[in-house]
Amino acid sequence: MRKILVAIMIAAIACCSVFAMGAGEASNGNPTQIAIATAGTGGAYYPVGVGLSEIFTKAIPGLSVSVEVTGGTVENPGLVDIGDCDIGIANSDMAIFAYEGEPPFDRPHENIRGFVNGMSPGVVHYAVLADSDIHTLADLKGKRIAVGPQGNSTSLFLEKVLDMLGISWDDIIPSYLSFSEGMQALTDGKVDMAIASAAPPVAAVQELAASGKDFRLLEFDDEFKAKFLEKYPYYIEYVIPGETYGLSEDTKTVATENILIINANLSEDFVYELTKAVLENLPTLVASAPTADTITLENAPFTSIPLHEGAAKYYREKGVL
Repeated sequence: MRKILVAIMIAAIACCSVFAMGAGEASNGNPTQIAIATAGTGGAYYPVGVGLSEIFTKAIPGLSVSVEVTGGTVENPGLVDIGDCDIGIANSDMAIFAYEGEPPFDRPHENIRGFVNGMSPGVVHYAVLADSDIHTLADLKGKRIAVGPQGNSTSLFLEKVLDMLGISWDDIIPSYLSFSEGMQALTDGKVDMAIASAAPPVAAVQELAASGKDFRLLEFDDEFKAKFLEKYPYYIEYVIPGETYGLSEDTKTVATENILIINANLSEDFVYELTKAVLENLPTLVASAPTADTITLENAPFTSIPLHEGAAKYYREKGVL
């Protein structure tokens, strides 16, 4: 009887231990559930999270993945840094600002690391009506500008552009409108320029083209663009083909890449498996999120912030790092 009681107690203790590990951690120390920070359900980030969740749950048995609706690129680094989410999507510039503690972030986010680079970039669209007296970026002083929604990175980017031109924020009249609202305000003559930043074709700019109003997209001329990219190397140059919006000429502009970031405290082996899962199942990700179709094994390692060692291990193994 004593042997039977001892056996029952041992079995009970074992069951409790297994249950405790199952609540958030597997026997190998890896989590059994993770969260991915995206943005609103109508944006480009959310489908990426859905695609990743499908890949991870199939590749790693027993892993549960939730896709979180968030404020997007400005909020996600903070969520990943404190561990509320394990993976997040962000612009390359917002990731490095967060990592280094530059505005709009008030402290360094030391617990974020690079994971996967190469998603379709956020391309800068500066739209003006065809008869506008704004012909170059230097003409923006004193103008009414739809700078994007409050808290969006487009206004932060514009501040950098203006600063390089010797124009202060007080020298413009900003309106914090969504991209679609901004283009409508431009059509109605309520602003002189409207901004959108996303991978072409941007729905808001397509709406402007469909309005019947003739418009232009301002260029980053070669000299200014070279200086800008030298000062801010985490941006890239980009050419918007004229036919994208029915314009007669291509537009030289700049863009910010979108990357996946990950919490630094996740184990090397676990992040290695996550990285492998993403890079070896890209068609599944693209089927859910077409903005991921620019990710390749070759460009994936080059995130704007230091790579997680688990991701770096995979890239080194594949000979691309």
